[in-house]
Amino acid sequence: MSAFKTIEIKPITGTIGAEIANVDFSQTLTNQQRDEIHRAFLENKVIVFRGQTLPPKKQVEVARIFGKPAIYPFLKGHEEAEEVSVLAKSATDTVNFGGSWHSDTAYKPAPDMGTLLYAVDVPDAGGDTMFANMQLAYECLSPGMKKMLDGLTAIYSSEKGYGGKRAERMKSLAGMKDAVAAKIETYESEHPVVRTHPETG
Repeated sequence: MSAFKTIEIKPITGTIGAEIANVDFSQTLTNQQRDEIHRAFLENKVIVFRGQTLPPKKQVEVARIFGKPAIYPFLKGHEEAEEVSVLAKSATDTVNFGGSWHSDTAYKPAPDMGTLLYAVDVPDAGGDTMFANMQLAYECLSPGMKKMLDGLTAIYSSEKGYGGKRAERMKSLAGMKDAVAAKIETYESEHPVVRTHPETG
């Protein structure tokens, strides 16, 4: 594991995730801080910052530490920053947005590198967002299973999440783009089943 000089790292589990302390996004970060935050993400795959105040434009600024922020194809952008989508659920909503295991925007020709989540109002219990270390999952496969998977490709589609039988229900979800509410568009892309990370290999 790399040594960090400007941030403090506390692992969350034995396989994925770390909490980062000694960072205040309301202040201008140094290049070294930005570099170490980026490296911490690469090493831990999920990173958490507690006690931050991140208005929409600041969320975009933080996202730029990791790359160019993208616009989510199915949700309206925030009026202050189109790269930011608001996920809000009322007591009467029955649509579970992103409730099944998935990799965000895998249906795009060039999937987004990651997602920045900023929790504003969360329940005392339940509603957890879970993450899986797919690198470790692959490393734990048998040699035979790895050989079978290597070289395979798969079609990733937005159909399950936004089309088919779910399309009508998704139209009622707060924050959906108007064009999507009128007609759910399907995105599909083919990618290798096993891919290496462009920065870490």
